[in-house]
Amino acid sequence: MGAQDRPKIPLHEQLYRDLRQRIDNGGWGPGHQIPSEVSLAEEFGVSRGTTRQAIARLVTDGLVDRTAGRGTFVSSRRLHYPLAGLLGFTEQVTSEGHSPSSRVVQLRDQPADSVPFAFGDRVTRVLSIERVRLSDGEPVALEQLLLPLPRFAGFREMDLSEASVYETLEQHFAVQIRFGDFTLQIDTLDSRKATLLDVDPGTAAFMMTGTVFDQSQHTVMGVRCCYRKDRYSFRFSMPRPATAGDTSGTTQLVLNEVGNKAEPFDAVASRG
Repeated sequence: MGAQDRPKIPLHEQLYRDLRQRIDNGGWGPGHQIPSEVSLAEEFGVSRGTTRQAIARLVTDGLVDRTAGRGTFVSSRRLHYPLAGLLGFTEQVTSEGHSPSSRVVQLRDQPADSVPFAFGDRVTRVLSIERVRLSDGEPVALEQLLLPLPRFAGFREMDLSEASVYETLEQHFAVQIRFGDFTLQIDTLDSRKATLLDVDPGTAAFMMTGTVFDQSQHTVMGVRCCYRKDRYSFRFSMPRPATAGDTSGTTQLVLNEVGNKAEPFDAVASRG
């Protein structure tokens, strides 16, 4: 590789693409220790500064992890959450060929007026289910699900370490889930959440908050879910309005990250 081959692309970008290709093609699999900055600089005929920039971008993209005193290793592949439809964790992880599981953190009743979701005047208590969600045994998300009582009291008797809540709502409770209204933003994990997700306190994470509705547009469930930023990416497509300035029928997608804070990203997802 050399600047004369692709003069319009900076050297660090060329090196980043070459290194990423090795990861994408499976040449460097998960857990593989990549060569040192010095070795890569010698191999590609670039400076250590160029190598450092390329590796830093791989870290930012979640493709490699740096461990002090040990080196840099290819990370487990990110999970991709498509925002075109309403998918549960089990469905989404399984569709990518991974094995989902859960660890129940807390199961309790609480007053409906203590949570930021509107369940209607007749609902005075909700069931709170908090679970660490794992992909191939690795914690990748921390979810809290809030369901109105007594309608869904049956969840107390279920094995929530295995159950898919969306499938259970549809198959056991005969709920026809129609759509979910969600906000996605960047948040900072406190020590409790960070410990449960096996990351350092203060780590940035995706926070998805929203409400799931049934066929009668009644609130079925409130959702708060933290996704590890190094293990997740969110994918969406946006149609171009037929008339400039016409936003009817399109999804509003706004995510303005400033440090670890962000303005909300709003999306409405329908259940397929």
